[in-house]
Amino acid sequence: MLVRGVLSIPKNSSGAVAEFGCFKGAATASLSIACAACNRTLMVFDSFEGLPEPLDRVTSLSTGTDIPYHAGDLTGTLDEVKSTVKASGDISVCQFVPGFFDATLPKLDPSVRFAMIFEDADLPQSVRSVLRYAWPRLNEGAFFFCHEARDKEVIELFYDAALWRDDLKSNVPGYTGSGCGLPLDPRGSMLGFAVKRDQ
Repeated sequence: MLVRGVLSIPKNSSGAVAEFGCFKGAATASLSIACAACNRTLMVFDSFEGLPEPLDRVTSLSTGTDIPYHAGDLTGTLDEVKSTVKASGDISVCQFVPGFFDATLPKLDPSVRFAMIFEDADLPQSVRSVLRYAWPRLNEGAFFFCHEARDKEVIELFYDAALWRDDLKSNVPGYTGSGCGLPLDPRGSMLGFAVKRDQ
């Protein structure tokens, strides 16, 4: 689905593909191959030291139970990710941006635009930072893929009028795949998406 998303970006659409949260680099490798085929840059954002200290609870919509996250969980070092991409992808199209999103995103060059986003940030606070700083850089009509389709507090962000209308001055996008994810197999998935429609 993500590779198909990259390949479906119109050729006249400028901007990079952005990945937020890459763990050990498996999705990064696949995205890099698709980006290479389209002559497009893949910007890879990650702390490369695991999750920050969680500030919010995360509730599974599937089970109704809390998902236990801790600082440092899901660590993939920059060397590990680069090794994965070198072995299975195309590192020549990758630009790595180390650091937590709320620190790195505000410092991006104002000219940076995104033609597609894949976010797998896990924590609501991290997803909120990506939405606040990366959504305004996303092209009109572009996909924002999110890998937390079954996480209640993350899905709620995509319907939060205060966030969208007051902070982002944007239409509330909603989320395709809420609760069960896209039907990528009979059990569903963790993947869903929003589309930027502000015009």
